[in-house]
Amino acid sequence: MRITFLLPRSGNRPIGGFKVVYEYANGLVRRGNDVTVVHAPPTLFGNLSLACQIKMMAKFTSRAMGFEGGFHPKRWFSVDPRVRMIWVPSLHSRWIPEGDAVVATAWQTAEWARSYPVQKGDRFYLIHDYEYYMVADPAVKRRMEETYLAGMRNIVTSPAGDEMLKGCSAGFDAYIPNGIDFSIYKLARGVDSAERLLIGFPTRPEHFKGTEDALRALEIVRSNIGSDLEVWSFGGKCPDYMPDWVAYHERPSDTELCDLYNRSRIFIVPSHYEGWGLPGAEAMACGSALLSTDNVGVRAYAEHGKTALLSQPMDPTSLADNVLRLLRDEALRLQLAWEGHRHIQQFTWERAVTALDSFLRGCR
Repeated sequence: MRITFLLPRSGNRPIGGFKVVYEYANGLVRRGNDVTVVHAPPTLFGNLSLACQIKMMAKFTSRAMGFEGGFHPKRWFSVDPRVRMIWVPSLHSRWIPEGDAVVATAWQTAEWARSYPVQKGDRFYLIHDYEYYMVADPAVKRRMEETYLAGMRNIVTSPAGDEMLKGCSAGFDAYIPNGIDFSIYKLARGVDSAERLLIGFPTRPEHFKGTEDALRALEIVRSNIGSDLEVWSFGGKCPDYMPDWVAYHERPSDTELCDLYNRSRIFIVPSHYEGWGLPGAEAMACGSALLSTDNVGVRAYAEHGKTALLSQPMDPTSLADNVLRLLRDEALRLQLAWEGHRHIQQFTWERAVTALDSFLRGCR
């Protein structure tokens, strides 16, 4: 099959949703498909002034030409060379290759894809915009809802997608959970290893990712058990508010991140909303006990009291209580870590790619 994925911006920086698309592209091309990943300028999707649009277009064009790291994810993800990676000045159909299937991967790209002619392929919609829908203003929510009701074949990855679409009076045609690359994220130390001394959490700039909630929770923990707690976090540029008692890792490699997960006894996901939550799943694969908010997306792979401890979003005190509970109950921590590691093994990319490939072919 000739399959085209549509992305709403450059892939030169790590983004969870983009990682999912690149994994699918790699897996589908290995199965003999002809795969193209299209990247478009983000200026197409915002209400920006003309001067700002020109400035951003110039910056994006320079990336497309290989400057500023280019638009390719080569600095953080290895894309199979058989996958055709392209930049286009617009997602207008004239720039989109003809094919058998075209897959929108964000609501901004779906606004274009819903009107494509049949020559571009059957239209599919890989939906993982839950967290952005939950914090969007009413006008943007209406635009998003229109894409879910546009008649494309909707694919959701977690209970969050299902819940969102039901709220929009829309439905889905396929439920395909994301995968984990177990060649990278794997158990390198036993969950009972004495070297597991750390507590980690992801740092993200969006308020709804709850980074400051994690810090408040850990401040409570420190006030209860002392300040010698070994804490780490990772993400993009370190924010100014990050305290000096957190060892911060800026854009760690996959190998470095796997090692950090493997040296962690507890990993915290503090998001208010999450479409899936790759870091939590990766940490489970590496044997860390997961403490997460019940951000809906996490329900795809975590069950309270069995594979993780879940608390209400936006409640640092409850999150801190769960951290203290595991620090004081080693048997429970070990149980959750082992069960979480065992359970997450079913979420392979082979399984996800096979399901997507079969669904795309079955709809022809």
